[in-house]
Amino acid sequence: MSKLENIISVRDICAAEQQQSLSGLDLMDAPEISVKNLANIANEEYTTGLNLAKKKVEQAIILVRNDMMSVMAANKVIPNLSTKKHTTGEFKTIINYPAEPKERGLTLYKNRKIKGKLRKLTIHTVQVYALNGVQGAVLKIYDDYAGGMVSTYNIDLEANKVNNFPLEYEVKGTFARVLLDGTNVQVAGTYLTCFTGCNGAMPNDCAYTKGWYDEREISSKEGFGINLEFSCVCDYEQLLCDMAQTYIGEIVWLKSRVLLMEEHLRTNRLNNWVVYGREEAREWLTDLENQYREKWKTFANAMPGILKQFNDDCLQCNGLRWVTNL
Repeated sequence: MSKLENIISVRDICAAEQQQSLSGLDLMDAPEISVKNLANIANEEYTTGLNLAKKKVEQAIILVRNDMMSVMAANKVIPNLSTKKHTTGEFKTIINYPAEPKERGLTLYKNRKIKGKLRKLTIHTVQVYALNGVQGAVLKIYDDYAGGMVSTYNIDLEANKVNNFPLEYEVKGTFARVLLDGTNVQVAGTYLTCFTGCNGAMPNDCAYTKGWYDEREISSKEGFGINLEFSCVCDYEQLLCDMAQTYIGEIVWLKSRVLLMEEHLRTNRLNNWVVYGREEAREWLTDLENQYREKWKTFANAMPGILKQFNDDCLQCNGLRWVTNL
């Protein structure tokens, strides 16, 4: 689910509870939009005017996010869009750990030197090498965020192979402990290769691991049949969310209205509003496109000052001349 999903709302007159927007803006407050007008525009693809409006907001969010990335790339603010994935270790199938009623696995620690909050430690895949087949094995992720939170997954394991489980789990705290209940699971050994070195030297710029057995952390480089694929992803949607009430909310609001006017001009519906309202829709579209571009120019001019407030690894503020690139 996108963090920007609720940046603006679409009021549903039939709903008891109304969606709250991050920006305080609602699409239905736009002067050219009404329930009746939306219903007249919506074709069989959208079924209802409300669905049409929500789809256009979703599309607007994607386009605004892409425009934001283009502006930052044009001004060399984004250091690197590529994401390097790391693994915590490698399986050693000649090692056998028998089933026992203890939780075993590893802890993934976020690099303490990461600056800012945009760079998110993300576990993409959990790999388990089981030596026997098990239905409904229990895998847990302990995250130290907000005093501790636990996510539990029931997984099926096939014997003598690497079992892959894509999770895309964002580590909210400073570490995530990934453990498998070994009550009925035999596992191969996992040699942890993502350890800290001499004097605490980091194995990479993202995270490091330590083994875990029962109720304690262990010094041996053992992950007990678990391997993780992880990376540190720059979450630029978080940056947009932080600016929802200043610039981005209104930009998404304008872009959604532009898309709806374009839909009005393209729809295959034949009714009085569509047929006789085309000229008015063209005028609205021209005006909204101009407003959108002007808002982006204002935002681009203000962006250097805004980004200086973010001391973050995902941003570099070296540009001298800012362009909108839209």
